[in-house]
Amino acid sequence: MATESEAPIAVISGDLVDSTALNRDEYERVLAQIKTIQAHISQAHSANQHSIIRGDEFQSVIHDVANALHYVVMYRVAIKALGKPFDCRISFAIAEQADLREAVAESMGQAFVLSGRGLKAMKNQRLAFFCANTDLEDRFALLIRYLDRQLSDATSRQCEMMLPLLQRDQPLAYGELAAALGVANATVSKSLKAAGWGLIEALLAEFQQAVEAHV
Repeated sequence: MATESEAPIAVISGDLVDSTALNRDEYERVLAQIKTIQAHISQAHSANQHSIIRGDEFQSVIHDVANALHYVVMYRVAIKALGKPFDCRISFAIAEQADLREAVAESMGQAFVLSGRGLKAMKNQRLAFFCANTDLEDRFALLIRYLDRQLSDATSRQCEMMLPLLQRDQPLAYGELAAALGVANATVSKSLKAAGWGLIEALLAEFQQAVEAHV
């Protein structure tokens, strides 16, 4: 059954990097991680939908569009947290006028087109953003490149520490995070600083505010 959506949606399209090099156990681990993130995104907004295609591609339809970049970073960090062999490429887009169907792979609309084309066109980068509002796309073009560089350079341990911060609706004190991970407070602070967490957090807030104001 198709549903016409006049409101803007975001579409996140991603695939695993070097998925053919993963062994069966590694594949099962990353698949479980993707499903966990998709469940978290659906918990945040019940209308959000997801798919996993051919085992190494995934897609999410996001109705709380202001949180789209937050979910993108959550995907990337969660996958990289599994260890050195794991990473993904993600292209996401925001646009209006979508033909949404029960199966995400059968849905249509500008956000699907922009996101899908962006993923196919990727070469050296692993994160890209497109928007029907070209002013908003231009505004964040350089910031998204910065974010891509930060996440690409982040270690699996740093990603492991960032993930709980992304999954919490309320701020998580470094002391609580350290206790949960079984490490010293200083280790958490040093790792998050090295990962550029403060700037990443500020960028997520800036993106959310900009989308709420202009989309």
